[in-house]
Amino acid sequence: MSRDFPDWVNPERAASARREFAGTMPLARMPRVEDLVETGGTNEIQFVLAFSLNEQGQVRVDVEIKGSVPMRCQRTLGTFEQPLESRSVIGVVASEDDVAGLPDDYEPVLCPDQRLELASLVEEEVLLSLPLVPVDPASSPVGQAAAVEEDTHRPFEGLAELRKKRET
Repeated sequence: MSRDFPDWVNPERAASARREFAGTMPLARMPRVEDLVETGGTNEIQFVLAFSLNEQGQVRVDVEIKGSVPMRCQRTLGTFEQPLESRSVIGVVASEDDVAGLPDDYEPVLCPDQRLELASLVEEEVLLSLPLVPVDPASSPVGQAAAVEEDTHRPFEGLAELRKKRET
């Protein structure tokens, strides 16, 4: 794990100084994610958290994650590497009353005590990037392959021939 970032920051100070934190974080530090993925694989997520102030003086955090996590395919029940790549903009507010003042494209994060935990921001972004139903893109639906091979039975196909013979 890359450890060039603190456990928590004061978001206003970090934004005023235009701080940027980057590194890698193991899935073991993300308990909510760890329960949703399989063991094995790279098990690390790369991230960049860039703090700044927007035009209204509000704290803005640009969050970017990249990596892959091992997941169980719900179609084949095999394990595969699910690629993750996501970018979002977070607005840090002290109370729920301040949420209404954020721009529409900001995701609000409440931070009443001015202690923002960086690992929780990364974990939340990973959770939002995971698919609801993980399916390996290399797999094919089982029913679809069987339907192509199956010969269709047409019970009234012979009636057309009988009708032609009768008319002649």
